[in-house]
Order: sequence, then C-alpha cells, then structure tokens
Amino acid sequence: MHHHPSTIGFPRETGSRERRTLLTPHLAHALTDAGFRLVAEPGIGDGIGVNDADLPGVEFRPADRVWTAPLVLRYKPGPPTDLAHLHRGQAVGAIFHAEGDPDMITALAQSEVKAFSYEFLHEHGRFPLAMAGGQIAGVQAVHLGTHALQHPQGRGVLLGGVDGAEPARVVVIGNGNVGTAAAATAARLGADVTILTRTSRTAATYERQAPPGVHVAVNTPDRLTELLANADLVIGAILISTHTTPPMITRAHLATMRPGAVIVDATCGYGDGYLPTAGPVQNSGDPPRVVDGIVHVKVDVLPRLVPMTASHAYTRAAAPYLVRLARHVLHGVKDPGAESALIADKGALVHPVVREHADRYQAGAAA
Repeated sequence: MHHHPSTIGFPRETGSRERRTLLTPHLAHALTDAGFRLVAEPGIGDGIGVNDADLPGVEFRPADRVWTAPLVLRYKPGPPTDLAHLHRGQAVGAIFHAEGDPDMITALAQSEVKAFSYEFLHEHGRFPLAMAGGQIAGVQAVHLGTHALQHPQGRGVLLGGVDGAEPARVVVIGNGNVGTAAAATAARLGADVTILTRTSRTAATYERQAPPGVHVAVNTPDRLTELLANADLVIGAILISTHTTPPMITRAHLATMRPGAVIVDATCGYGDGYLPTAGPVQNSGDPPRVVDGIVHVKVDVLPRLVPMTASHAYTRAAAPYLVRLARHVLHGVKDPGAESALIADKGALVHPVVREHADRYQAGAAA
C-alpha cells in the first residue's frame, strides 16, 4: 500500500447531498505541474459534471488505496468517523469548521494525524481561502432576502428597481467578503444600499472601491438604529459570531422596524451571536421565522447549494495555497501561511480557536 512520497489522495466527499469537489481540472493541473502525483476515487467530479477523463494525470484507485496517501485533501471533512481511515504520519486538509462540532474535536484529539483547516489559513491580514465561499454567501443572502420580502408576512417590496416604485432599502452590516458581495449584488438589482463598517478607517478604504448605489457608514449604535427604522432588508455579515458576541440588533430594535422587514443572518455563527432574534439555524427550504412582525432568515449551507459555482470558484482561489500546503507537508518546506491552518497534530489541538471551543464543550459536559 506504499505510495510515492509526493502523492496526494482525493477521496470522494461523504456528506449527504454533497456534490462539491476539490479536484477540478484547474486544481489537478496546478498540483501535477508542481510535481505531485494525484490519486482519486473514480467519479470524484460526477456531482459537477467533471468526468474522470477531464482530469489528466490523475490515477484512479479504490477508496481504501486513496485514503493511504501521505497527504489527503478534501473539500469538507465528512463525518468525524472518516478520520478513522487515517494513520499516524499522514496529513489531511479540509474546511473543517471543527470549532462548531464537538464530535469532530473529539475525533481530532483521538487521531494521530496532522490536520489542516483551510478557513484558518491567513497571510497579510487576510483569510484567502474564505473568500470564494464568502462571496457566494453574500450573493445568496440577497437572493434569500428578496424571496423573504415576498413572504405573506413580508413587506411585499421587490428588490429590483421598477419604474414608479421606490427602490428597496438595504442595510448590510460588515464589509468583509460576505458583506461586500451582498452590497454589490443588492445595488446591481437597483436597491438603495448602506454598508456598515466597524471603523472610519475601514469605511474610507472601502468607499474608494464601493460600487455605485452603495453608501458607506461607520456602525455606531445611533446610526444603526436610524437605518433599521427605514430598512426593507438587513443582512448581517459579521465574520465571527459566537456565544460571547454581544447583540447588535435587539428585540427593542424590532419594534422600531417596518412590519415585514427582513433580517438575513448570512454568516450563522454559534450561539445567539449579534442577531439573537434570528434564533437557531434554519434548514434550507424552511419557511422564515417571524418574530415581532420581522421576518428572519438564518441558513448556513449556502455554497453547498451551488456546487458547480462553488467548486470552480473555490479551487481557483485555493490552488496556489494547496500547492504550498502540499510542499510544506510532503517536502518539508517552511511556510508560515500553510502552517497557520494547522488545527491538530498527533492528537494535540494546536489552533487557539479550536482549543477555546474544546475547553468550552468540556466545561459544558462537566457542568
């Protein structure tokens, strides 16, 4: 079962209804051009119409053979039990989001492998492997909001511009990948958009590249209250929202809003977060939750719903970083960017965010 030391394995994804794949033709070329050997399960690209013949240079083998490669790369990690396929000395990469998954944290702590989580990879103050998913979520947040405004209890406002009708008013909280994509999408549809940034410095930076129809303001409690009173659609796009994030929109705010206005939580953190009235995460296709006459949408599987777009956009952005990760793991190349994505090593949780959540779950279990 021995592989060449430069081999990367790509097992098929195992999530239910998961059609995305990491092994697109673009990524296959990037890795083979860099000198790596690729083994994959047959049919790995079926979900997005990529045939095995579209992946030249890839060797197709049964799953048990693929899982023994020194480095295994996936899109999502699959269920925690998938880690049992791996042994000490191997490394695995995926979008783990382990901090939200106590079972995955336990499995990582029991596993002897090196695990890298792409969403934590950061360099030059940015998280480049969160960008494609963030952009998709931002566009979809506008689609979801557009739909919710047409809910029987929604405001009944069309987001697109129509002659003789006032444009819809949209407020976007946060100007990261999700927020900027949401603002640009709503503006293209003809809405009057205000995007709220955390500081005047971020406001000034974003203002220079803001698309037409997007106003920029600093998010102060007074400015937010004023904007909420006139908004048709509010999109929450703050990157990290957990049990300890203070509420930004409260029930008191809902009373000041227009009946049927819509709040979309586009980034769905853990716990109540900054949009506590949105409640727990909803399943895709669930009706929105109406609280005090305000329509709430909180759905977090967004890129999974567009597997074709997500797979191609993600791997195009990720390819240079995955080449670097492979060089780091398989060739021992020192790379602080790649190393920043390490979450577990020989059973130790080494990333502070994952460790903090592990401690929280343990305290909860002990309580």
